[in-house]
Amino acid sequence: MRKIGRVVALGESRATVCFEPGEACKKCDAGALCHAAGSKHTVLVENNEHARVGDDVYVEQAPGKALLSAFFLFGLPVILAVLGLVFGVRWGEMWSILCGISGFALGLTIAKLINNLLARNSLFLPRITEVLKKEGS
Repeated sequence: MRKIGRVVALGESRATVCFEPGEACKKCDAGALCHAAGSKHTVLVENNEHARVGDDVYVEQAPGKALLSAFFLFGLPVILAVLGLVFGVRWGEMWSILCGISGFALGLTIAKLINNLLARNSLFLPRITEVLKKEGS
């Protein structure tokens, strides 16, 4: 996936890029759920192209990495919740619900730990692939 954004902050080898909601977002009925009333959203990205604050840039993330990230964030907690429900049914309905909730919470915790680990080594961060406009050029 390739999107155009604007660099709003810089770190050592990373940048924070701001994205405007696209045209499809304006027409989508669920657009308010993704972007609070059409507001912009920001993403931390690898800045190997030496972009500066104010530059418009192309940002890309490999599709496989995006799917794996989505699995960790959404799939893992749901799978552990279902396993908790199935495991807890041996002791009754209340235990099944408690084990399901515990499985979901464990999945969220694991997802957060994995996110922190991957964010440190930049393995799953999107990357700036091209600087479109240098600020002041």
